[in-house]
Amino acid sequence: MAKIYNYDVMFDDTSIDVSKEVALVWSIANSLRGAYTSDKYKDVIIPMVILRRFECALADTKKAVVDKYKANPKLPAALLEKVSGYPFYNTSEFTLARLLNDSDNIAENFVSYIESFSANVQTIFNNLDFKKQIEKMDKNNRLYGVVKKFSEIDFDPKSIDGMKMGYIFEDIIRRFSENAEAGDHYTPREVIRLLVNILLAEGCNDLLTEEGKVATVLDAACGSGGMLSTTHDFLARKNPFIDVRLFGQEINPESYAICLAEMMIKGQNAENICYQDSMKADRFKGTKMRFVIENPPFGTPWGGKDAAEGVEQAVQAEYKKGFDGRWGAGLPGSGDMQMLFIQSAIDKMDDNLGRAAIIENGSTLFAGGTSSGESQIRRWMLENDLIEAIIALPVDLFYNTGIA
Repeated sequence: MAKIYNYDVMFDDTSIDVSKEVALVWSIANSLRGAYTSDKYKDVIIPMVILRRFECALADTKKAVVDKYKANPKLPAALLEKVSGYPFYNTSEFTLARLLNDSDNIAENFVSYIESFSANVQTIFNNLDFKKQIEKMDKNNRLYGVVKKFSEIDFDPKSIDGMKMGYIFEDIIRRFSENAEAGDHYTPREVIRLLVNILLAEGCNDLLTEEGKVATVLDAACGSGGMLSTTHDFLARKNPFIDVRLFGQEINPESYAICLAEMMIKGQNAENICYQDSMKADRFKGTKMRFVIENPPFGTPWGGKDAAEGVEQAVQAEYKKGFDGRWGAGLPGSGDMQMLFIQSAIDKMDDNLGRAAIIENGSTLFAGGTSSGESQIRRWMLENDLIEAIIALPVDLFYNTGIA
């Protein structure tokens, strides 16, 4: 007799408590005082959390990978990945714990350890400029203590699953982002679950009941990957035989690094998580998505003196393509890019089955006069029957902003 699961209970994460792990990480951050100012703690803590997560994931197969590599250092990466059980590996005998055995050469050995990861992992640490932080910690007599404390943290995927690790990542980022720009905010998991439930409310029976189905999911402002991870886990719990493929673009280097790391541990294709400003380019051009789920920045300019370099030129160039581009319905006022994200999401949706759930603030409903770009975009969406529902959420729900 087939086993019947209560999927709603399985997906209940209200009992997840990460206070112990976050407090431990934060205590390590405080040990950097004197060598770093508090706003720079993240330069050490974020890459160290990522590194320890990778190390714990690889622990069971580490010896087998090292032995295989020693026997033939020219083995193709794909074979080493097969031995490691993940789309990444490390060929060094070092671990954080073993680095402590040679305190006089800990910095040099640590760099060697980093350089023994597969190329996709090295890219993460290079983007975070982590080798520079190793040198700085060593010069300020902080390296040994930081390495020792992180070597004792349990981030093993067998005991800390992806959902709990996502909470840990997001809590750490939130603490480092208290002075972030007003448009940057992190989405609570209960809100993400609401969005996923809305996406699956209808038109998705094939994904929930059939074997071998592929579900493509895009978040063009993916942050640390919370929306992608939650969507993946929800779909996998509903249908264990579904193939969920995740795609993301992110502009913040720390958030991108965390997202990429966690997607790789989930076995996702690293090439589908891109360090890219979505206003400047669609990195998945030609690929349509079954689901688009995102929480783009609020009130962030795409044009004018406050826009990021190169964004206005890229937006205008794309607009000139008309409906062959992403923004054929029009351009909103240059002070807020939310309606550009909406049009881009529509462009990415599968023409027959695509669905999108997007978090916006109230300005997208009311901004602009009757002849404005915003009004023309709204009219185009309504005339093309693209809007199914507008759902109001309460204030003080998102990290780093009190607006509704």
